[in-house]
Amino acid sequence: MQSLRLRTFFILFVLIASTLVLSGSQTAIATTHHYSIAQQTYLDAREALDNKDMVLYQKLRHKIPDYPLTIYLDYHQQYNQIMNMNGVQANKALAHYRTTALFNTLRYRYLSHVGAKKQWQDFLAVSPSTPNDITLQCYYNRAQIHSGDKNVGYQGAEKLWQYGYSRPKACDPLFKQWTKAGHRTQALIWQRMLLSFNANQSSLLKWLGKKLPQRQAEVDLLIKVYRDPQTLRHTRHFSSQQAVVGDIVNVGLRKLAKRDLQQAAKLYLIYQQKQRFSDYEAKQLNRYIVRRALIKQDSALLAHVDSMLEKIGSDDLYEMRLRWALRDQDMDSVARYLPLLSKQGQNDPRWRYWQARLNLDDNLNKSTTQTLATEQLTMLAQQRNFYGFVAATLSNQAVNMNDNPIVSSASLRQKLYQDPSFARVIELRAIDKLIDARSEWLQLMRRQTDNALKAEYGLYALEHEWYDLSVESSIQAKSWHALALRFPPAQQALFHQASERHQVSEYEITAISRRESAFYPFATSGVGARGMMQLMPATAKHTAKQQKLAYKGTQSLYQPELNIMLGSAYYAKLLAQFNQNRILATAAYNAGPSNVNRWLKRSGGKLDLMSFIETIPFRETREYVQAVISYRLIFQHQHNALQPMFSQQEFNQLY
Repeated sequence: MQSLRLRTFFILFVLIASTLVLSGSQTAIATTHHYSIAQQTYLDAREALDNKDMVLYQKLRHKIPDYPLTIYLDYHQQYNQIMNMNGVQANKALAHYRTTALFNTLRYRYLSHVGAKKQWQDFLAVSPSTPNDITLQCYYNRAQIHSGDKNVGYQGAEKLWQYGYSRPKACDPLFKQWTKAGHRTQALIWQRMLLSFNANQSSLLKWLGKKLPQRQAEVDLLIKVYRDPQTLRHTRHFSSQQAVVGDIVNVGLRKLAKRDLQQAAKLYLIYQQKQRFSDYEAKQLNRYIVRRALIKQDSALLAHVDSMLEKIGSDDLYEMRLRWALRDQDMDSVARYLPLLSKQGQNDPRWRYWQARLNLDDNLNKSTTQTLATEQLTMLAQQRNFYGFVAATLSNQAVNMNDNPIVSSASLRQKLYQDPSFARVIELRAIDKLIDARSEWLQLMRRQTDNALKAEYGLYALEHEWYDLSVESSIQAKSWHALALRFPPAQQALFHQASERHQVSEYEITAISRRESAFYPFATSGVGARGMMQLMPATAKHTAKQQKLAYKGTQSLYQPELNIMLGSAYYAKLLAQFNQNRILATAAYNAGPSNVNRWLKRSGGKLDLMSFIETIPFRETREYVQAVISYRLIFQHQHNALQPMFSQQEFNQLY
């Protein structure tokens, strides 16, 4: 089950290779296998390494010099040696792993090690350019100051320092050097205070304030506004034309907008008349306030929004205003703002649908607009997306899947084996190391530049039932119309079994799993949802108890059998809670039933189905519902079991 808003969905793959690579944590879904001689020798050698039996290890390692996974043995055996090499030696050693999923982890560990030990020349030898990791960036800039280009180091320090939150402890020595060299100016301190103000970092704000004793009055005023942004009502205290006072008003109004949006909007107009902001600052602040008003949909601010929107408008704001109008069933405002979208925005299937709906509902020019609406829906129905499917439903057309299957090429198939990562993937899958296999696959995909070759890898994955990898390949190859790759028949027996037990459609739960995890058993979200159907541990535990299913903790959620059974049971419970309405149950699976009930209470039974879906406040949930419904149709189509997109009850209900 996905968490609302936070869907910074990430796949658990091996960036911490020394702890995950070839560990038992990857075998949650393993079955009994008869390994080849080379595979068993490899596993025995890995066990010998773990047991520090180097005599046995060397004997076994000698037997498989050309085995694709022998490089993994080398990694574990050479790890400590590499950590103690100088930079030149380490570069040569790292080159051995460059094409593997181990490289980034090993390089990161080496740089962290030599950075902590202040071995600056070694650091720069391995990382001559700025790394991505923040801690490593601090080491890199310290290395430049000590052993490279001081200007580069000081410029890097300033860039890192200008941040609204605290930096890692490893950055403190860098900032100390930078300050001692005279680069930390009062202006920079003030700018960071504003950043920390906006980031709501009170401790950092106060700490920085102590670094500006010469500007204590402004510091005190800033902190006063931070504690109580209502202070801005006393406009006489902020009448000075100093730029710093304008800064205080700017950040203060943003903070006030989170507490009292109406007051912030009024004060913005007052301070704008007093010319407290530059044109750019005024536009950005106005945009911020209008955006918050659009999010809150506060009717008291509707006139303010409409008076400002065309001056600062962009598609994202216009779309928010359109959803507000749809929530209020204010079709005049829909008609007003649809033409203000950019050409690209107007061509989006979403707004093409609503333009057709607008024409359908036009009673003044009924014959003309209904003919136009029919043409618009007919054109839209040619597309394979949620709005295309809805258009087909409304215009009594068959849904158009636009499926363009990819045919395997013998010449491309031969090329697959030219990349050594491919052989490693095959072997890692064979010994049930699925996390490592996926990491190698991602590396493999990133290296390829030929989309046709990426798609061929996807076909191989599909043929061998590596369904999560076939989905990944379809994305990397941009094979949007290869439905077999994008929507493979993953875990059909398990979905059917769960469907039978919980009396839910197997196509619906398959669609949920496809959206949640792309069929990757080890998928893990940023908030801890796990497995094929992305269950939170607490939900899984509660559902398992209700269903009398064995639940052996968080790790067991990586077992597709259990995860699919529990996810299906939870979805069935939501269906029962929402009177078998799949739209509401799907939204609740993503955002939680309490949010769905709150949205229903707000809409008060005045919205049709499409207006309700379009006005779901959370973008993630809105897109989630549309995707799951669309995926369900695609899976049904693949099995010649196509059913109506919505039931009569779902379509006719007012939300």
